[in-house]
Amino acid sequence: MSLRFRLNLMIGLTLLVIVGLGGWLALNNARRSVEAEVGSSVRLALQLVEAELQEQDAAVDSARWLARLARLDSVRHLRIQVEQAGRSLRLPPPAQPVSDAAPAWFVRAVAPPSLSVERSVAQPNGTAARILIEADPRAEIGEAWHEARDFFLLMTVLAAAVLALVYVTLGRAFAAVNTILGGLHHMESGDYSQRLPAFPVHEFARIAEAFNHAVESLERARADSQRSAAENRALTRRLLNVQEEERHALARELHDELGQSLSAMKALAVSMRQLSSDAGQREIAVSMASLCDHLFPVVRGMMRRMRPLMLEDLGLSAALEDLLDGWRGLCPQTRWSLACDRAVDELAEPVQITLFRIVQEALSNAVKHAAPAAVQVGLAVAQGRVELTVCDDGRGFDATAMPFGMGLAGMRERVFGLDGEFGITSAPGQGTRIAVRIP
Repeated sequence: MSLRFRLNLMIGLTLLVIVGLGGWLALNNARRSVEAEVGSSVRLALQLVEAELQEQDAAVDSARWLARLARLDSVRHLRIQVEQAGRSLRLPPPAQPVSDAAPAWFVRAVAPPSLSVERSVAQPNGTAARILIEADPRAEIGEAWHEARDFFLLMTVLAAAVLALVYVTLGRAFAAVNTILGGLHHMESGDYSQRLPAFPVHEFARIAEAFNHAVESLERARADSQRSAAENRALTRRLLNVQEEERHALARELHDELGQSLSAMKALAVSMRQLSSDAGQREIAVSMASLCDHLFPVVRGMMRRMRPLMLEDLGLSAALEDLLDGWRGLCPQTRWSLACDRAVDELAEPVQITLFRIVQEALSNAVKHAAPAAVQVGLAVAQGRVELTVCDDGRGFDATAMPFGMGLAGMRERVFGLDGEFGITSAPGQGTRIAVRIP
């Protein structure tokens, strides 16, 4: 149940109990009033009878005596009967209008016990006159019914008015609560533009003021965070560009200086072997030439890792195919596959370099840590973004518990630097899947 419904229910039940207690009190008071009024009427009539008998010297003139009693108001609660000389005279109470009649349940609830008084009076002629006075509470019960009914109706009307007032007041109050809840839902969904109005109730007005201050603070904090994130991405892009430029410069130096120097050293060693007559010198020359031959692939591998020339000359798809061919030669027991959209060759240079470095690092991690039987690389361009996936069926790891190493952290920083999304899914014994999306 809602709070509003519970409050209305509790107040309604309380008012119902109050109305019930008021009705019970009204019924109890009506019963006491009827009993007291009827008893008083009987006692008054008895006193009048005794006074009349004393005045008439024990002679009863029934007609004249009843006529005098009829003029009294109290006899409306009595039935008086006089039996004398074989005849009977009765003074019934006035007829009660139908509209004044009380319902049967009320009559049963407030009717007093039966009350009657009988007197016998000896007459001078030797006969006896019998006087019977009986209580008749119908008129008093009718009056009590009118009073109790009016009181009960008044209490019912007042209770209904109070309940209606409470209902309306709570409705207005909880309308403010619904507005506040709506604002909280907007804030929960990240919409900090919602503001609460100034409520007429002081407590709700303070809540609205606190809420508006909170969302303004959150909005400023988010703006600062977005500005800081943009600055961090710009700084990351700048650092990566500087790193690639340094790699490019190192690769060029290796190619221009070290490569030429090795070629010259090999040429000198070959000449020394051919021209020298000393066997020891010829052996040294052969060793120098062999050492140069060993260094040539090492230097080319370093140049390829620092700045793949095929990426610059033939594009990203050819560079990735060449990268996988290298791993096929190093790990022939592993199945290597590449599914690459040729549209990736049209991407901007920073995006191509980022994708190449991520694939390069992911394949290196798979070989060093996962011992996979198969590795799959997928690269596609669709709906204004580039999607890269690198999957292996190796050992896997708990991606939720294991912190990112330098390789994974570097991949994530590269992706975030281009406003992209980086995700990794892995579990022990279930391989690893790296997913990258870049605008």
